[in-house]
Amino acid sequence: MINAEFIIKIMNEWAPENRADEWDNVGLLIGDAGQVVHKILVALDVTEAVVNEAVTGGFDFIISHHPLVYNPIKRVTSADSTGRKMIALIKHGIGCFCAHTNLDKAVGGVNDCLAKKIGISPAEPLIAEEDGFGIGRVGYLNEGIPFLQLVSHVKNALNLKNIRFSGNPEKIVKKIGMCGGDGSSSRYIGAAIEKNCDAYITGDLRYHCVQDALESGIALIDITHYCGEIIVIDAIVSRLQLAFGKNVEIFPSSVNGQVFSSM
Repeated sequence: MINAEFIIKIMNEWAPENRADEWDNVGLLIGDAGQVVHKILVALDVTEAVVNEAVTGGFDFIISHHPLVYNPIKRVTSADSTGRKMIALIKHGIGCFCAHTNLDKAVGGVNDCLAKKIGISPAEPLIAEEDGFGIGRVGYLNEGIPFLQLVSHVKNALNLKNIRFSGNPEKIVKKIGMCGGDGSSSRYIGAAIEKNCDAYITGDLRYHCVQDALESGIALIDITHYCGEIIVIDAIVSRLQLAFGKNVEIFPSSVNGQVFSSM
């Protein structure tokens, strides 16, 4: 038997809350740190489907990557989805903890999981901070391959039905930049260009940012926001299982949160 405070301690040792971006909203967002926890559900997003899964499955704690609430709210009512989720969680005594940009940056977090999944090594931060933390990753393939071959490899590695990419299919690529989630801003793409990456992998790529990047010669792959981050869920489950053993049940969410469909 453990309490939420111990879970929070283990998560913060891995991805300290003070490493999160200033705009972010991480940590214990719903609940009592002294709450006894028997069953944890780990999810990318706290959607209504995930909340329902937690309620019907007898979970008393949710750990998510994306925050339940980003911005200050003036009221909590059943008139909107955020209010409905908060009411359901409180009603059923389910705590909710988030590790977002701090987990993106952490060693062994989102971006290291993505690099490992794709087979990029050694992976260093795309934009470094202190003590090995930093957004994104940059690393190398074992050997240079045509860009189109990398696209096919990434598609298979992440189990994508379809994949968007842009660049010369025959270009030989070896040094790869990546950022799980939304890494489409000029800050991230610019860092990949500055580090002389042959290709850059992220989600949420937009027309004009791709157009500008192509003129620099870098090739681009859009893996969607969801597929670039969902891979961290198993890492969270494994870390908590190692820390708590049989003292608490820990399960990944069975909800598919991909918001895009493809044909």
